[in-house]
Amino acid sequence: MSSSLLTPPSAQEVHVWQWDLDVCGDDFDRHWAMLSTQERERADKFRFERHRRRYVAGRGELRELLSRYLGLSPRQVALDYGPDGKPFCNLQPVGWTVCFNLSHSESAAALAISNGFEVGIDVENVRPIEECVPLEVFSIQECAEFSALPDEERQEVFFESWARKEACLKALGTGFTLPPAHFEFDLSIRGDTTPRFVGGEAEEATQWRICALSPSSTCAGAVAARSTDWSIVEMN
Repeated sequence: MSSSLLTPPSAQEVHVWQWDLDVCGDDFDRHWAMLSTQERERADKFRFERHRRRYVAGRGELRELLSRYLGLSPRQVALDYGPDGKPFCNLQPVGWTVCFNLSHSESAAALAISNGFEVGIDVENVRPIEECVPLEVFSIQECAEFSALPDEERQEVFFESWARKEACLKALGTGFTLPPAHFEFDLSIRGDTTPRFVGGEAEEATQWRICALSPSSTCAGAVAARSTDWSIVEMN
């Protein structure tokens, strides 16, 4: 990956980077050298080598990309964590505020970077749906809409909806400390959307924007923010 500096996103953009953790795993030694002591300790706690290498590839790429926005070396990127575990940059550049969120599922990784507003991103590997999961993820209305879907549409709609909800929760920085049904969607709407309700409130829902990531046969993804005037810029 190039080490050249990156132009920050405008206040109306979210930069989205996507990469394959298994491919990047070939750069294990280079990524390992970028990690903090705490990150190396966490990596060494993984039971399986594949998961360890994916974690190192994810954190290494995160540090390398942030370093190119901040004008620092990857090791100099100072990360801290909010009360619910969402990471943030301790060192901020002059002239703009770096906000970011990282997600991974199996070998797929995605990073969202915004300027001055919190952002959440989620990717979900498409896989068989356990019967009890929709009841845990969906509101009563969403469950009814999901049950009415043709069988051949359920898997795609489920993972698109799950990615939307988790991206929203990650934008708040809470993860699943709030119930997934806190954000309710119209399941008939595909792609970019807004929630139908947030915490039961229709007015709050109008403050949000959710954008779908580029479609993939194996992965669903979404970016979310409590801001409506922005769009995704795909980076590579």
